[in-house]
Amino acid sequence: MINLVAWHPTKPTSKGAAAYHNAVVRTSWHVDNIQELIYIFSKKIKNADVVVDFGAGTGASAVYFLKTIKKDFTLWLVDNSPSWLGKAYDILHKKKNVDFFLLQKTEHGYQGLDDVIGQKTADYVVCANTVHLIPDIDKAFRGVHNALKPGGTFTFQSGNIARKDREQGLMMIDDSVKEVHDIAIKIIQTNGAFKKYRKDLTERIRLNSDQRKLVFPDSRPLEYYIKMLKLAGFKDPIVSYKRIKVKYKDWLTFLRVKRLQAGILPEIGGKDASLDEEKTRDTVISLAVHQLFISLKRENSFANKTSFTAEWVYVTAKK
Repeated sequence: MINLVAWHPTKPTSKGAAAYHNAVVRTSWHVDNIQELIYIFSKKIKNADVVVDFGAGTGASAVYFLKTIKKDFTLWLVDNSPSWLGKAYDILHKKKNVDFFLLQKTEHGYQGLDDVIGQKTADYVVCANTVHLIPDIDKAFRGVHNALKPGGTFTFQSGNIARKDREQGLMMIDDSVKEVHDIAIKIIQTNGAFKKYRKDLTERIRLNSDQRKLVFPDSRPLEYYIKMLKLAGFKDPIVSYKRIKVKYKDWLTFLRVKRLQAGILPEIGGKDASLDEEKTRDTVISLAVHQLFISLKRENSFANKTSFTAEWVYVTAKK
């Protein structure tokens, strides 16, 4: 039996976490996505249930769970990043029945959910916009399964799950980021203002591949997630999809978050960019994003003058 000890921050909220939260929390694509997620899982929540927000990040999803779901439930926010969870703590720790838990890093990777909150303690686990970032998905799903009570439910979603039947033109997070990176590299190669960054560019692209994948991992197919759920012990997952409009202005704001830019274009400045390199990186990425938007308006049947269309995948499985 685990003696639950809630987490409290020991450092001020990081600027990166605050910037990410502010860039997404009020965007229409985030709200539309979270409202769909809430529609899927909230109908099953009862008063006094324990709901776990797994991979809660900065709390950009949890704020809507608490605002929208009119039940007297307990919400536990769980994440592996103290800097990001610190932002969630700042805005939500005064709320009734809300606690925070940190997945500690061990020599074998991060703790599982059951290692932190115990086995058979949660009625519902929900994971918003995070599952595609988890490297050891088999271990994570086993931890979620163990942490759920018998009959408990797990719902996750992501805009970065590959699907064979997705119509051409419907985008994923990974699609836009890869295209922005490729356009940005061409800008460096052809725009004289960025000539000094051409030296050893091919080698730097190779060396920074892991850094880009750390922030924006390659998408995995839906079949992989279904397989991992079944191996963890879940039965008969239910899958649904939603097309969501993403406004260009909102997506530009998202891609201008400095912490994300270190993964979009690490070829300028790497992880420890100077202020000048950060400014240049932002300029190149902004130019690349605008070029991408122009291309989408001309060539993508799911795009228009103000937005492109992305597809989010939602998966629910029961213990």
